[in-house]
Amino acid sequence: MTAVRYPFEPKSTAYLEPGQFWGVPLSDGRFACGRVLAVPREPDAFVPAGRRMFLAGLHSWVGDARPTSEDIAGAELLAQGFAHIRTIRENGGQVLGRRPLDLDDVVPSRWRSHEAGGTVWVYEGPTRLRPATAADASLPIMTTWGFKVISVIAEHVLVAGMELQQR
Repeated sequence: MTAVRYPFEPKSTAYLEPGQFWGVPLSDGRFACGRVLAVPREPDAFVPAGRRMFLAGLHSWVGDARPTSEDIAGAELLAQGFAHIRTIRENGGQVLGRRPLDLDDVVPSRWRSHEAGGTVWVYEGPTRLRPATAADASLPIMTTWGFKVISVIAEHVLVAGMELQQR
């Protein structure tokens, strides 16, 4: 594989790697930080995989300029969802760099595959862990974001100061 040169505008997930980040422009002129949490490559009935889907995350970080690796050190993960590659292109445009997730103990959140009907599974990001039990009822349901969802969440939580409502 060719070495990735930053910044770049992704056209597929071919060069996406966990830890890569991009700046999400906010209405007040500041930036939030989107992050690649995982790039599923193995088929799974509940996880969208393919050339254009990845697991995106939104950090708690906000800054006056686009994020750098140093800026986002230690930033908390606010939300995650499976997203199409256009999410990056329509919310900042370019992957700016990569900071390994383990440097900040960033681990994709746990969630359930669905509510009911058949076996409900517990996942950590795109990784299937085990069948869900009654104790897992409070875990959110896996989500797939539309192209602008990361911006909407960032505006509500980081600009307007509203609480994130997770189901």
